[in-house]
Amino acid sequence: MEHVKQTIRRLLQETLTIAQKLPVARRQQYIRRSLENIQDYCATYEKNFIVREITINCNQYELGGSQYHFATLFRGPNEDASVAICITEQGSLLHRNDSPWKVYCNAGDVNPVQPALAVKSTR
Repeated sequence: MEHVKQTIRRLLQETLTIAQKLPVARRQQYIRRSLENIQDYCATYEKNFIVREITINCNQYELGGSQYHFATLFRGPNEDASVAICITEQGSLLHRNDSPWKVYCNAGDVNPVQPALAVKSTR
């Protein structure tokens, strides 16, 4: 079933690439529809692709934004899911996959927290 995982990764990447080019008003709808299509694809292989859609504040999930700005977070069933897509009300588009947030479109309402870089010893 490795081909299913590879296809899901490819479809997610395509979704993000297309969504960042869409007008802000259409991004969320496009992401939602694409994730539903991925769910349908997985169902043909009797695999689950669970997506939760929740409204969050932009100061949650290490987004680095204001508590007064909101976003829609698409994630798996676990609260601490490492894979997620985030679309803010102002239009920022971010994705993470077992890594820090990758910004696909920045509307200036978030500043994702990046992990500290390891400092090499000069000894």
